[in-house]
Amino acid sequence: MWVKLLLLFFVFSFLFRTDHSFDQDFGRHLKLGEVILQTKSIPLTNLFSYTYPDYPFINSHWLFEVLAYLGSQTIGLQAVLFLKIIIFLLAVWLILKTIPRNQYLLLPVGFIFLHTLRERPELRPEIFSFLFTALTIYILESKKRLIYFLPLIQLVWVNTHIYFIAGLILQGIYILHLTYINLRLHPKGVKLKILSIIFGLSVIASFINPSGLKGFLNPLLYGSNYGYTIVENQTMFLLESINFRNPNFLFVKIITAIILLSFIVALVRKKFSVKNFGLAGFGLVLALMNVRSFPYLVFISLPAVLENFGTFKPKIFFFITIPFLLFESYFYLNGDYYRYTDSDTQPKLEFKESGKKALDFVLANNLPQPIFNNFDIGSYITYRSWPAYRIFVDGRPGEYPKEFFQNVYIPMQSDPQKFSEVDKQYGFKTIIFSHTDQTPWGKTFLQNIVKNPDWKTVYIDDFIIILALQGDALQHVDLSKLDPAGYNPDSYLGYLRISLFLAQTGNLQSAEKFAEKGLSLNPKSPLGNAMFGIKTSNKFFW
Repeated sequence: MWVKLLLLFFVFSFLFRTDHSFDQDFGRHLKLGEVILQTKSIPLTNLFSYTYPDYPFINSHWLFEVLAYLGSQTIGLQAVLFLKIIIFLLAVWLILKTIPRNQYLLLPVGFIFLHTLRERPELRPEIFSFLFTALTIYILESKKRLIYFLPLIQLVWVNTHIYFIAGLILQGIYILHLTYINLRLHPKGVKLKILSIIFGLSVIASFINPSGLKGFLNPLLYGSNYGYTIVENQTMFLLESINFRNPNFLFVKIITAIILLSFIVALVRKKFSVKNFGLAGFGLVLALMNVRSFPYLVFISLPAVLENFGTFKPKIFFFITIPFLLFESYFYLNGDYYRYTDSDTQPKLEFKESGKKALDFVLANNLPQPIFNNFDIGSYITYRSWPAYRIFVDGRPGEYPKEFFQNVYIPMQSDPQKFSEVDKQYGFKTIIFSHTDQTPWGKTFLQNIVKNPDWKTVYIDDFIIILALQGDALQHVDLSKLDPAGYNPDSYLGYLRISLFLAQTGNLQSAEKFAEKGLSLNPKSPLGNAMFGIKTSNKFFW
């Protein structure tokens, strides 16, 4: 028991941290939850955008959105964050409950696998997929009397998160497992018949969603319309090929080797199991398909891998793991991990709204529309300003035509002439852009737009830059004379982010001042030291 509690404590140590969900999609989820409750209907078109307001929208997350909004209005967002941790820990606990007590490899192997949960710690609809995945395996593995609840779980799941298809695949793996046993041992097959009926009912339940058949097929087709690449849907191998750094990649590679080794051990032990090979393989396939699926190595593969190994007796790995686990947990809880990795995260339970000050500025000054915004910030603009403001784009590539991204959004940032053409079509009055955008076209756009005489910078912080047409009455911000004394970011990273933006747009003297300020606040910052490490007598940039 205490081994499982120790593993839960490790998970808690990196879940107890600031949450960056508002920098992603959570704001839009809250706004949709509000709209659904107010209108008593689920929007099926992209109502937040002025570019494609009538474009079809399959909402696989509406129930999460309603629950999140209700939670924010009743118990408050702080309590909602606490519930997120409870859901995470409950999901992990259900999986650990399926593992026998005499499994001595649980601590060392579980410790390695649990690192993958660091990939998706934010408050997203998928936390319910984690819970329902763990609950489905727990019922199929340990609580056969609860099997009749699986269709009900599937009904809630299909209206909460797009990964509901995993529940059907898990049931299918157990059906294949029982079929294999029946063919070999010739039992009566009563369990197989019952589970087959449950599977059929679960499939029917999956059709009960706002979009019916389209909603059921959405997990298989959702990426077919993507005209924009997002990191979470890429493989770790592709991301590594473009020099994307992620410490979780190493753990996934180690886990891949462990899973393959477990297959070999099971075959040598003559303990082949369709269930164990299916579960271990399914979790691995998901993780190798995209980085967003890393956590399923825990919620699907871990118990099967341990069962493949059997009751491995040597306890040396057991005792070696404990000090590493305790040290790493302490490393998260005292904040050193985040400081040493230049992460804008702290060991405290609160939401981070990087766009808050910028949107306060927009609303206070009633900046004119239409606005042009980038992909990263669209959802937060919707959360803070809809219906007063409608956005150009947000972080849902599937809710816009593929051609919009390929022929308009990306080209207009890469080519000033294309931007002028689109500007003539829409008549932009305000530009709201997160300058932390790392896309090549985003960087090119910022380098060009700050030099465009038709536009002037009226606001900048460590996350967002706002530009208005030259004739606007708002005071102009001179980037070449920007002084860190006038800024007070939440951490030293704020100064470094502004410095990076200033350097990329050619304002090198200002960039150096901000870099020096950031490095003075954290002299051990890898990013800050790297910036000064490539400084020359006549050039400073990152």
